[in-house]
This record gives sequence, C-alpha cells and structure tokens, in this order.
Amino acid sequence: MTIDRRLEAGSWLDLGMFVQNVMLAAAGRGLQSCPQETFSKYHRILRPLLSIPEEQIVVCGISVGKPAVEGQRLMPRAHVDEFATFLGLDA
Repeated sequence: MTIDRRLEAGSWLDLGMFVQNVMLAAAGRGLQSCPQETFSKYHRILRPLLSIPEEQIVVCGISVGKPAVEGQRLMPRAHVDEFATFLGLDA
C-alpha cells in the first residue's frame, strides 16, 4: 500500500480504514491476512520493482492466503478483557 506523501493525517487514517476493509474482504472469501509495516523499510527496493512514483510513500504490505489446516500459536494470547474495557455494551 502506498500513499501520496503530500497528503495530511486524515488521509493516513483513510488508508488504515482501507487496509482494514481489504482484510475484511479477504476474510469474507475465507482467506487470512496480515498487514506488514516492515515493507515501508524497503521502499528503495520496492519503488523501482513495482514502478512506484516518487511522490508515493510505501506504508505497508498485506500478506493474504489460505489458513493453515492446523494453526500453531507460538505466543500465548491475552484475553481481550485483560487489555480492553467495553462501556455500554452489556447485554
């Protein structure tokens, strides 16, 4: 994903929402995805390979693919209640 370097903060938020919707669309088709900011570190390599104009900044890439049959979670995950508070959503 790239964005015009002349755009302001609101456009960066728009791009984030666009990335989220690409990921939701992939999920709707049974695919998993992973946004990867690390692509931004390789803009000098990616720019000529992908014909990215100079006025564009590489923000991230998105890996998309079929889910593994048996997922292997290497790191334990915290339950959402450990890091988030939801107000006004009581059933």
